[in-house]
This record gives sequence, structure tokens and C-alpha cells, in this order.
Amino acid sequence: MSVILLAGVFVLVSGLLAVADSAQWGFSFGGAWDGVFSQLPVTGPAALLMAAATSINVVAGAVVLRWLGAPAFRSASDVVMAGFTAAVVLDAAVLFLLGSVGLFGWPELLALHLAVGVAYLATRGRRPLLAQPIRLHFSRPAAWWPLILMVWAGALIVQLGSPVSPFMDVLPNHVAPVQHIHLFGSFDMLNTSPSPIYGPSRLMLGYVALLGQLSTITGLDAALAEAAFALPLAIVIAVALRRLTGQLLGGSAGFWVLLTFPLTFTFMRIPDARGTVVVFPLAAWALTLVARELHARSQAVGSRSGVPDETSRVGSSPAVGPGLALAIGGAFLVHPLVGLVAAVACGGALLLYPVALARRLVPALGGAAVLAMPQVLTMTGRSTPSWIGFVLIVGGIAVAYLLAGAVGWLMDRIPADAFRDSSPEMAAVGRAAVVIAFISAALIVAQMHLNPPDDPASEALTDFGRITLLAIAGFAFSATRLHQRLGRGWILLGCGIAAGVLAWSASSLVGFTTLTEQAVHYEVPKSVEYWLPVMFAVGAAGALAAVCRQRRLGVARPLIVGAFIVITVYPLPARIDLGPLNIDAGRLVGAPLISNVQIGEHRGSESLGLALREAQFGYWTDGYMDPRNVVDADQQKVIDAIRSEITAGRLGPDTRVLHIAGSFQQWSSVPIGVFTGAMETSISLQPEVSIHTDGGRLYGFGDLPRELRSGYGYVVIEPHGLPDEIAVDSAAQVMAAGYHAIWSNSVATIYARS
Repeated sequence: MSVILLAGVFVLVSGLLAVADSAQWGFSFGGAWDGVFSQLPVTGPAALLMAAATSINVVAGAVVLRWLGAPAFRSASDVVMAGFTAAVVLDAAVLFLLGSVGLFGWPELLALHLAVGVAYLATRGRRPLLAQPIRLHFSRPAAWWPLILMVWAGALIVQLGSPVSPFMDVLPNHVAPVQHIHLFGSFDMLNTSPSPIYGPSRLMLGYVALLGQLSTITGLDAALAEAAFALPLAIVIAVALRRLTGQLLGGSAGFWVLLTFPLTFTFMRIPDARGTVVVFPLAAWALTLVARELHARSQAVGSRSGVPDETSRVGSSPAVGPGLALAIGGAFLVHPLVGLVAAVACGGALLLYPVALARRLVPALGGAAVLAMPQVLTMTGRSTPSWIGFVLIVGGIAVAYLLAGAVGWLMDRIPADAFRDSSPEMAAVGRAAVVIAFISAALIVAQMHLNPPDDPASEALTDFGRITLLAIAGFAFSATRLHQRLGRGWILLGCGIAAGVLAWSASSLVGFTTLTEQAVHYEVPKSVEYWLPVMFAVGAAGALAAVCRQRRLGVARPLIVGAFIVITVYPLPARIDLGPLNIDAGRLVGAPLISNVQIGEHRGSESLGLALREAQFGYWTDGYMDPRNVVDADQQKVIDAIRSEITAGRLGPDTRVLHIAGSFQQWSSVPIGVFTGAMETSISLQPEVSIHTDGGRLYGFGDLPRELRSGYGYVVIEPHGLPDEIAVDSAAQVMAAGYHAIWSNSVATIYARS
């Protein structure tokens, strides 16, 4: 196996050479090297700062979680996952409390972290962070890791070549609110949304709080901070996947998932540090805790009776704190749709194992529902003071404790044998059958209202054929042993798949009349396309682990793994027939060298090649003024002039800026809200109200007189792209409304209210 994996490195390098010669997106190794080193003085220190700040934040989250009643952590990976989960929710609570009064600054955050550190040192004798000393060791031979490291290096390569988070839709809905927090230290309303392109429905409070804290305490502008977050995020995601997969499907599967996950589109978007990626560590930790609870209760009952009856009631659970509630509720705050799918997956597990999981999941789901309320208020467009979000987070934790006591009291009064399975094996088979039937029914409903390739079954096979088929094969292989730990893992993984298919199926029942309905048809499948492939990647890792366990296969084991490596690493020059299954008379595997934005399986050499190309040329090459910084030197001067007004205290967090330009698009005009955090409203020749721009502040020139009467602190006019008569008339209206020019260059003129 070591020889096969080392050979995979040579396959990857050969694939890179094929990718480099691609007419579509070729690159040169020297060009990529030069591109990285041209940005390294900026991106290198930023990566180290973000890694250090994230580490401190994670440890602080783990410490607070211990104070809230969680048991001492058993491994470093548990500290990382639990701490990251708690940090998201705690950062949100701090943002809502301090941001509501404009005190979310680095001195306050530094003081809070120091207070946590001092308090921990004073109490670590009574509440140690770890149950045992950490002993670092490799669970696999060293020869197994070079291929993994090379495939995963793509995220770091893109990060080191990107001073701005590299994806267009990340700027208005992710970077802009974080920059507002970074520069103003304020977040007085939950629906604070500086960029006019996206409205509160795209604002993700947990994400904004986490990155806002990291950006503020490191002193890095939001665009650079979010790009640099790719380094710690890749580590956290790798730990989360290994922890979840190992808990579900055995330790060796935790290694193989590091090769199957890179086939997903989610892996490709790690350098963006977008919400649909940042949410996965929280969702994975929630499922890991559920799987751990099932395993612990099965062991407890098995030790008493000799039968691993996983639904029997055992004694009261030890104090575990609100960790599971924070994981589910925090996932919703980071990305509502993916968080909701994770919550539904946990709810499905509760229905299948009601007695075993009631003590943990009922309080967790109840507390998470309250924790999610700030995000619900924001998405529904309600103007809610941020301090209410703090109250709701505290209330959610309190509800989790209250429900834990109530459920424990009730469960203690149920007879021990009331729900005991007479045949654990048959009960496991029945649960598996329920999950399969549910997935099948949801697919049928979706296919009744959606046509290929837009329905989930077709997209899974066309876009993610390898990992989907491997996951199915792995489940089939383990079907004869469903009563063992492996079986519980597959059933819980099935709950995750079922939750994703259910969300997709439910969206197919919505109409197309309103913008909200149209957004459902766009956003839900897109989010599920992040979720489902990760579930399939976990299952595919389980299939590979199952093959490796079968020693009777002999030399066939490494050969099977070798075949998997070749077809998932090398950009094969022709389509491959994977069997009689087909979609629209086509075969299951797509053409080689797929597009860098296509949601599909990216071979290892393709994903790494894309990273090298992006490092060489930069991401922002399609119409933007600068391929790495988005804005050119003259546009940057406009941004600097506005930021000087912020520094002087004349432009505050509530000061609105009216931006007049030919287009609101970020490649045509200066993205003021993104790079200054100011509350921007747009007047342009092409106002748009659609599911992609439902921000509510994109107006046409017919609205200019009304907007000038509504009390803007500043007006910015970009004459380039405007007809001369419109540019002159707009300037005249602005001055007639009581504004005077305070700064100007070849790009724009800035006016302030007299």
C-alpha cells in the first residue's frame, strides 16, 4: 500500500504536466512560483497571523466550553473541533454585546482573551482542558502522507498568491460586513449590510462574528484576513473530516477521506473561506458527537448484558454541557441552509434512536433553535438591535440546560426494558431500510418536479459519480454487519444524505413567482451541492477502508486502491465507462479538465493545477482592474480617501454613502462597501433586482432626487462609464442638495454634506 501511494505522487505530477499544457487553463511552474513570491511579503505574514489568532480563539472556546460543563477533552482533535465550534458562538455573543455599543475593538478583544487565559490558569487544577496528556503519533506509515499533502497544498498555494479572498460573490456578502466591523468596531443592528449588492438574507452572523474577531485582533483588512484564513480553515476541515469519518466508519476511513474529499467542490472553495465551507467543521462536530453518544451507550449496555443494544436506556449521562447545541446552532449562524440540513440529519438520528439520543439531542435541538433566532430575524429583514442577539445566545444555552434536566428527569422514570430491542441485528436492518426508503421517496418527489440534470439523483451521478458509487458500494459491503459499530456509522451517514436530499426535494415543491421563491430554487440546491458530496466522500472513504480490512483479498487490495488513485488524480483523456448506469445516454464520468467553477469532481492534478494557475495569474482576471487586488492604484486612492474620513471620525458606522456610477458591479466601479465597510447605496445605469442582487439599495437615476433628500453623509461620483450629460447633471444635483467636493482624482469625486 505504501508503494501504491508513493506511486500516486508520480501519477499526480504526470497529471500536473498534462494540466499545464491545457489550452483552457494551462500554467507554468515558474510562473506560479513567481506569482506566489510576488505576494508573499503580504500573504505570508497574514497567514501566520490568522493561524495564530485562530489557534488562540479555538483554545479560548474550548476553555469556556469546559466551564459550561463539558468533560475534559480526550484528544487534540477534540480540542480543535469543540473549541472552534464554541468560538463561533462566543464570537457572535461578544459581537452582539460589544458591537451594539461600538466597543468591538482589538483592545477589548485582547482583554477578553487575556481574562480567559488568566481564569483558566487559576482553575485548571479543578477543570483541566485535557483528560490525558497529548501524545502525537502517526496512525499511518509516513509513506502514505506525501500524496495527501500535495493534493491539499492547493489551498495554501492559492492563499499565498491572493491578497484578496478569491471569489466574486464573497466580497459583498462576506468581506463587506467584516470590514465594517474591523474599521468601526460597531455592529449595532443584526442586519448591518454595507454592500448594496446583497441584503440581509445573505448575511451570515456566525461567519461575520468569527472573521470579524480575527480581522480585528490581527489588524488585517477583511479582504486579506479572509484570504489568509484559508490556512487555518484547511487544517480545521481536515481534522473535522478525519474525526467524523473515523467515528462513523473506523479509524482507517479517517485517512482515506483526505483523498476522497478533494473530489468535492467544497474542497475547491477552501481558499474563498466562504460560509458554505466554514460551516462544515461545526456540522461535522455535531454528527461526530451524535455518533459518539450512540457508541458510548452501546458500549455501556453491551458491558452489562453482552448484547450491543443501542436503544436501551442506561443511567444518566455525565455532564456534557451545551456543546452539541452550540454545534447545531452555530452551524445555522454560519450558514443557515447547511446548518438546517445538519440539524435535520441530527433530528433523523433522534427518530431512529429516540431513547439512546434523547438525553443529548432534545436539549441540543431546543437550545440550537433559540441560538438560531438572531439569524432568522436577520434573514426575514427585521431591524433588530444586536444586543438582542446576545440575549438569545445566552437564552439558547440556558434552554439547553433546562431541557437537559427535564429530559433526564423523564428518562429516569421510563422502565429500563421499555424500549429494549429483542433483536439488535434486525432493529439495525430496519433502521437502514427506513433511511433508504426515505431517501428513495425524496428522490422520487424531486424527480417529479425537476428534470435531469437538475434533480439530485442525476447530479450526484453526473457530477460526483465516483464518490457516489463508492459510497453505495461501501454501504452494500457492510450491510451484513449492520448491528456492529460500522452499521451505526452508515445509518447516521444515511441520515446526513437523507437530510440533504429532503432539502432539495422540498425546494422542488416551491413555486417560481416571487424573488424569494426563485431564490429558494437557486440557493437550496447550491447549498446541498456543497453538503451531499461531502457525505458521499465520507462514504467513499468508508468503502476504501472496508476494502483495506479484507486481508483475504491479498494483493488485490493495493491494486484496487491504486485504480482509485489513478482515476481520481490523473486527468484521463477520455470518458470512462463505469458500468451500465447512464444519464441521458451518456456515461457517468465527465470530460477531463473541467472548468474551474463547475460544481463537479476535480481530479487531484486538476485542483492542484488550478491552484498553480491562480497563483501565477491571480483570480481577478475577467474584467477587473487588477488581477490580485481587484482595484487598481487610482481606485485604491478613492478607497484611501474614504478611509481617511473614517480615521478622522467624520464618517461613522451609521453614515451612509451614495455611490453614483455607470454600473454597481465590482469589476466596473469601486467596491466602496467591500473595502471601506461604509454603508453604501448605488445609483447606476443598470439597477437590478434579482435573486443575486436583492440588497434593496440598487437604484436607477430616476431615484437620485429622492435619495439626495434622504440624508447621505457622502456622495461619490464616478464619471467613467456615464454619458457626459448624466455625469454633469448628477454633479449639479449633488451640489444643489447641499454637498461640496472634498477630494477628486481621475476615477471619482467625493462630496461631503456642507
